Amino acid sequence: MTGRDRGLTLLELVVVMAIFAVIALIGAQVIAQAVRSDARLTETSEASAEVAFGLALLRNDLGAAVALPFYPPGNLALPAFDAPARQARFSLSLGGQPGFDGAGPGQARVTWSLNPVTGVVTRQHWPALIPGDTRLAGPEVTVFESITALTVEGYDAADGWTVGYPKPDEDTDALPDAIRVTLEHATLGPLATVVTLR
Repeated sequence: MTGRDRGLTLLELVVVMAIFAVIALIGAQVIAQAVRSDARLTETSEASAEVAFGLALLRNDLGAAVALPFYPPGNLALPAFDAPARQARFSLSLGGQPGFDGAGPGQARVTWSLNPVTGVVTRQHWPALIPGDTRLAGPEVTVFESITALTVEGYDAADGWTVGYPKPDEDTDALPDAIRVTLEHATLGPLATVVTLR
C-alpha cells in the first residue's frame, strides 16, 4: 500500500466532522430565525389588517353623522353626537347607510366604547333613531383590541378643538364642524381619525 491509498486518519475525520457540525448549527439557526421572522410578520400583518378595518368602519360612521336626536325606548332624547368629556365612549346618529333588511338607506345610531380594563373597543348599533324596544339594540361587537385610551374631540370655528361634545350650553341636535377620534394602541401608538362634517 502506498501513502496515497491509506485513506483518512482519525484526526482528519474528527476535524471534518467538527467543521460539518458547525456549518449545520449555523444553518439551523438561520432557518429558525427565518421561521420566527415569518411568524412575526404574519402576526403584524393580521393586526394591521384588523386595525385598518376598524379605522375604516370608524371613518364611515363619522362621515355618515346626521344632526338628528336619538330617542331610546322609555327615555328622553339624546344628542345627535354625544361624547361626554373624559369618558371613553361616544354615540352618533347616522343617516344614509344601508339597512340590514335591504330597504335601502336609513337612519341608525352607533355607540363606540372602550373598556379600560380589557383594552377592547366595541361598537353597538341601533337600526333606528326612534326604536320601539330595547331588544332592537345590536350586540356590542369588538372592533379594536389593545387600546389604552380613547379621546373624542369636536371642532368648531369659534373654539377650535375641544374634548367632549356637545358643550353644556349648546344645541344638542347640532354637529361640530369636524370630529377627531384618537385611539392609543398599546403597540402601534396613537391612531387618529379626523372627519369634517361641513
